Amino acid sequence: MFKIENTQRILNDIEETKSQQVTIRKKNERFLNISPSNFIKSVDKIYSKKALIPFRMIEMMDKNNKINARLEDLAKDLDYPKTSLSLAITEFRKGDFMKKERNGVYMINPLVSYRGSKYERDKLIKDYNKIEDKLREGE
Repeated sequence: MFKIENTQRILNDIEETKSQQVTIRKKNERFLNISPSNFIKSVDKIYSKKALIPFRMIEMMDKNNKINARLEDLAKDLDYPKTSLSLAITEFRKGDFMKKERNGVYMINPLVSYRGSKYERDKLIKDYNKIEDKLREGE
């Protein structure tokens, strides 16, 4: 699907640079139409609650790929412990599944899933890349 490579280079004792290269493989890369709610119903007894969180979040996102909910509300909606959900969301953010725009607003990566046309997806990708998701040191 896509591969993200982070590189860090130390220029001298004072300066260093960081860059990120995103490689998108277009060969045989097509989006599939999947109904998250039907998928969840089909595998509910097979998958763990944690494994279904990304699908449930995709189901919850609006047409702008955003989820407008505080962590407490998400934990309640997903029927998952708040502390464990916080850790899972941090891992999703590290894996570039989603970004935290601000408190209570998350955006799912449109390269993972989107609603609408390819033109709308391209706009969502630009919006997604503008978000400065500041993961705290140690997260």
